[in-house]
Order: sequence, then C-alpha cells, then structure tokens
Amino acid sequence: MTHVYRVATLNINGITTATRLRMLEEFLHKHDIDIALLQEITHPDLSTLRNYNALINQGMEGRGTAILTKPEITVTNIKRLPSGRGEASIINGTWIINIYAPSAAEKKEESERFYTNDLPHILTYLLTPFSRVLLEKLTSKLCR
Repeated sequence: MTHVYRVATLNINGITTATRLRMLEEFLHKHDIDIALLQEITHPDLSTLRNYNALINQGMEGRGTAILTKPEITVTNIKRLPSGRGEASIINGTWIINIYAPSAAEKKEESERFYTNDLPHILTYLLTPFSRVLLEKLTSKLCR
C-alpha cells in the first residue's frame, strides 16, 4: 500500500507562548499536515496540540527538535541525538530524519562538532557500510 503524506519542516524559533502554539496548531490544521518536523523547540510540552502526537528531543541547552504526527500514523525505531539537534524514526517503512544544524557562521566549533560527530551518528542508521565510509570522507572534507 502506498502512503502519501503532507510533510512540513519548520524552524519554530523557540515558541513558548500559548498564542504562538495556537498559531502553529492552526497552520498544521489549515494545511492538513500529516508529519511536521520542528527545529529549535523550547516548549517541552507540545501535547496541547490537538490531533498530533509529539516525539520531542530537547537537549541540555533547552532547545531541540520534535516530530509531530497525526495519531493514525505509526512511528517506530525512534533515535535521538543527546544534543537535541536531531532525531530519526521510521514511518511506514521510511526513515524520517529531523536535523537542526548549528550555524557555521555563528558557532564554528559547535558546527564542526555537529558535522563530525552528531550527524554521522544519526545517519549511520540509514547507511550501508560502504556508504558510511563515503560519509566519513565527506564530513572530514566539510570540516576543513
């Protein structure tokens, strides 16, 4: 059976007020979004969003990522980066990856750590051994 989903990815820039949460909820319902990948969350309780389940990955610094899905969507094999900057899961046989990468211009050291440690870690769930070698070579070139 083929599944077709409406997917949105949004940097919500730390929504913390009830008004902004309602605006997010209205956007999701207006556009009939099935799966929403959120970055830069600071509000750990997204359970107030009607008709959505939330997989939240909040890091030690208080920001993180979230994957919102409609209740009828089955999510399995959830993987999270401890930094809160990424999470992955399987939805109907397809890996869905939500990444919040740091700005290389503003946070050079954090960005280098992310691309050399965090990103390859979460991507290894998806790659064959040969692809992992290619990824290692690519990330080492990106961080020079």
